[in-house]
Amino acid sequence: MTVASGGRPTGTATGAVSDYAPPTGGTRAFSLDVGYLRSRTDMHASEAKELHDGARELELDDRTLEKSKKSVASLLAELTRDRGMGWSDIAEVVGVSVSAIRKWRKGGEASPESRRKLAQIAGLLDVLAENGLVEEPARWMEMDLPLEAGYFIRPLDLYLEGHVVALIDLAEQRQTIAQVLDQVRPNWRESRSDFEVFVDTDGERSIRHRNG
Repeated sequence: MTVASGGRPTGTATGAVSDYAPPTGGTRAFSLDVGYLRSRTDMHASEAKELHDGARELELDDRTLEKSKKSVASLLAELTRDRGMGWSDIAEVVGVSVSAIRKWRKGGEASPESRRKLAQIAGLLDVLAENGLVEEPARWMEMDLPLEAGYFIRPLDLYLEGHVVALIDLAEQRQTIAQVLDQVRPNWRESRSDFEVFVDTDGERSIRHRNG
C-alpha cells in the first residue's frame, strides 16, 4: 500500500492495514487516517458478512433440496432416531399437531410444504453438526440460552422466526445471544417474564412461577 501526500492510503481496496505507514502531519492527521482505515475495514467486514450470509443461505437451500428427495417417513426417522429431536418440536417446526406427525411416520401423506419444512430443519441440523459447531444440534435447538433471569429464548425460537443465519452466527460464536437479540428483537429486554421454563418429572418442558 502507498500513502499519498495528505496521508490517505492509496492502491488496491484490499490493502492490508498492517502495511499502512503513519503520516508525518501530527496526531490529528494520524487520527484522521486511522479513522479512514477503520471505516474501510468496517465496510469490507460488512461486505464479507453479506457474502457469507448469502453463501450460508445457498448451502441451506441445497441441503433442503437434497433432503426433500427422501420420504417423509425417512425424514422423521432421521430427525427423531438419528438426531434425537422431540415430536413436539418437529410438530412446532412444521406447524401441525403431534398426532399428524405420527401419522406421517406410519405412511400418512404430508403436503409438499410440510415435506419442505422437514427437509429444511434436517439440513440445518446437518450444517450445525458437520461444521463442528454443535455436537448435539437437536438438543441444542431445544435448550434455553443463557440470558438474564426472566428472559427466555431457544435456538429453535430463532429458527421459527426465520432468523436462520443469525442462529448459525450464534452457533459459531460470532455473536452472543444478547447481540443477536438486539438485532432481531430490539425490544427483547422489555419482555421479562415472571415465569420460568423447567423440565418436569416426565421429561417434558413446563412453566412455573419464578421464585424471587
